[in-house]
Parts: sequence; structure tokens; C-alpha cells
Amino acid sequence: MRKPCKVTLNKETFLANCGDVLLDRAIMSGVEIPHDCRSGACGTCRVRLVKGKVYGGTEHASDLIYACQARVVSDIEIVAEPMPDSVSVSARVAGLTRLSPDVIGVRLEVDRPLQYLAGQYCKVQFRGFPARCYSPTYPLEGSPNKRQLHFHIRILPNGAVSSALGNSIQVGHRVRLTGPFGTAFLRPKHAGRTVLVASGTGFAPMWSVAVAAITENPRRKLLFAVVARKLRSFYMHAALCRLALFPNVTIIPIVSEPQNVSPVFRSGRPTDHLPALLRSDVIYTAGAPAMTEAVARLAKAAGAKCYTDPFEANTAATSNLMVRMAGWFDRPLINFARRPSASAAVAKQPLQSIEL
Repeated sequence: MRKPCKVTLNKETFLANCGDVLLDRAIMSGVEIPHDCRSGACGTCRVRLVKGKVYGGTEHASDLIYACQARVVSDIEIVAEPMPDSVSVSARVAGLTRLSPDVIGVRLEVDRPLQYLAGQYCKVQFRGFPARCYSPTYPLEGSPNKRQLHFHIRILPNGAVSSALGNSIQVGHRVRLTGPFGTAFLRPKHAGRTVLVASGTGFAPMWSVAVAAITENPRRKLLFAVVARKLRSFYMHAALCRLALFPNVTIIPIVSEPQNVSPVFRSGRPTDHLPALLRSDVIYTAGAPAMTEAVARLAKAAGAKCYTDPFEANTAATSNLMVRMAGWFDRPLINFARRPSASAAVAKQPLQSIEL
């Protein structure tokens, strides 16, 4: 008979047998741990190990563990951050907008508001198509509407879903949303600098985090590095100009292909051009795993907290996670000059009130 172990989650206690998978035992005991893919890819089930030991499911030199992979081998205490409950809502396609040659903006009108934290994602299933994971984001222009959700989807030539947008999937198409999921959401009331790094459509969740951070504190120190493969794919410029109006914001726009259109854009990887990270920083990054992992390593070396949203490929190994549409846009970076008219007075305005 295996030795029983006591598991304490946010002061709620249940028993597990030595060797049990933490998430499985929690579910069997009626204890809620947010989860999604159950394969250790999405990070939704990450909890903080306060006391005790587990086998597997750990992040190197970190106290974060994946409940779906970690096995209980002693009495443990763990802490999970509160998040909105996952629900399913119906929606319809209300608008399709070509943002760049390889990115389309999708606006969904939901039957009832979906509660989520800035930076989280949800499963989106267009009727007749497989589900995919996309991040709802703040509008690139104008103000938000609680009954509408905005998504940025990269068009793949053979994509089962993305290639159907504007063809089989038109305005009025019915959609089912499930979520929210993910742990790369904004941690409010942070006194230090906020550092955001996004590649491709990883911009969507990071744009949500940026807006939420500035809305909370218009004088927040914020650095935002954004990478696109080609200059014509850099669809974020208008949004970043709005953000650059705030006094303590630094923008680092990046394109991978060589270009001589503007000296604003640099070449290289985000990790080549990020300033030295500080222990007091909180870093958020979304995009391809190669980039998010590189940023996480820099954060770890600095002793800073880092929350990642790697956009995994839709392979058999990650079929439950579905797909996060983005690529590793690996060359380039740069400092985006603020508009000369930016002022402290402007920075006091809500972001949605600024029209360019």
C-alpha cells in the first residue's frame, strides 16, 4: 500500500497516494486546479510549490510546477493564483479585417460577455472546423465592447482554420468559445518595470497586457519589444503609436528581413537588444517557444519573474492544446521614437480615449 501524502492548496487540504499525479488526485478529491492541455505544454495548471517535494513537472531552478505532470512524493503545500472560471459561450463572426498579408483580424460578437484576464487565451471553434487557441485582445483602434472579442490570426497556406477565414468562414458564422486559459496574465499593483516581448501574433495577448498595465497606472515604466518577420507584416504600428504617448513607455519594434525604409527598425533577436533586466522587473512574453524560452532564461539570470505564453505547433503531441498561431520572427529589433507631442497631460488620459 502506497504511503498517503497530505496536499494543501490555498489552505484547502486533500490526501494523495505517494506517486499520484497532482492534478489527477486534485480532480478526484473535488479540488479545482485550472488546467487545459494536460500534457505540460500550456502552463495553465502551473502552481507554486511552497513546501515539500514532487517528482517531475518542475521548471529548472523555479518553484513553479505543472500539476498535470508532477507526482506527489511527500506532504506538500502549493499555491494557485485566482483566475476566472472556464466557461463556454456562443458567438458569431461580426467582422474580418486583413491586418497584413499574413494576419487577419477577427471580431466576434458573443452572446454574453466572457470574463478573462489580460494575456489569457481561449479555445475558439468555428462551426464545422477544429478548435484552435487564440488570445482575445484589446482593439487596435477605438474602445472595447464587452460583447465583442478581437483576435489576430496568422494565415497559414494549408491551415485548416486560418485559410478558411474570408472563404468558408464569413461574417455571421457561428462560433463556440471556451476559456479562459493561460497564466501569462497581468499581475496588477507591481511597482517595478513591466517588460513585454512578443513575436508575430503573440502581439495579441501582450497588447492586452500593455493596455491593462497602462490603464492601471498611466505612469508605469513599460518596455515593449515587438518582432515581425517582414516590414509589411508589422501591423501593430498604430497601436504602438498610441502606447508611445505615455511618458514612461519604451517601444522596440523589430523586423527580420533587411530593410532601408526606416532607421527605427533594428535587426537581430529580441534578446540581442533588450536592456539589462532587473530583479524588480516582471516580464511577459508570447510567441514561438524558441523566443519565449530565450527571454525566460534572461529573466531567470536576472532573478526576475517571467510569465510565458509559448505558441505551440498543432502536432499530435499537442493536439489537446490545439494551436497558437505565431512564428519565431528571428531577426531584428529597434527603438520606436515617441511622438514629439507626447506629454504628461496626455498620459493621464485613458488609453481608449486617445485617437491617432
